[in-house]
Amino acid sequence: MTLPIDKILQSLESVKRTGTGKWQTRCPAHDDRRPSLSVRETEDGTVLLHCFAGCGAQEITSALGLGLADLFPGDRYSVTNAKPMRRTVDYKSALLGIHTEAVVVASAAVALANGEELDDSGVERLLTAEQRISDAISVAGGAL
Repeated sequence: MTLPIDKILQSLESVKRTGTGKWQTRCPAHDDRRPSLSVRETEDGTVLLHCFAGCGAQEITSALGLGLADLFPGDRYSVTNAKPMRRTVDYKSALLGIHTEAVVVASAAVALANGEELDDSGVERLLTAEQRISDAISVAGGAL
């Protein structure tokens, strides 16, 4: 029997392990330029998916050709037991993330003001900062 985490990870591309039971990759449910999908395996073998761009678990599993039941070990998922999920937002983490990216932008602005040029990696980092700020605002329910 294939474990839920193995089924999910095998269906994704360019997965990067970020810790014990944690991975990051591009979300298959939208045109993801940078990894925005967090994948986590809980102690009981359930797979948690979080797209920082706002895609839901149903959208993600559908894009992989899977269903929500594939996130759960054995027969732990039942449509009759499913309850509406309410998205909780950790605003403190979102603000800290925005602050970190704002420091990157400010550092680049100071360098440019001092006549320095940004190399390709510097420009790429600025683009990443912009994407992460936009993602954090979207997760918090803001519109851009």
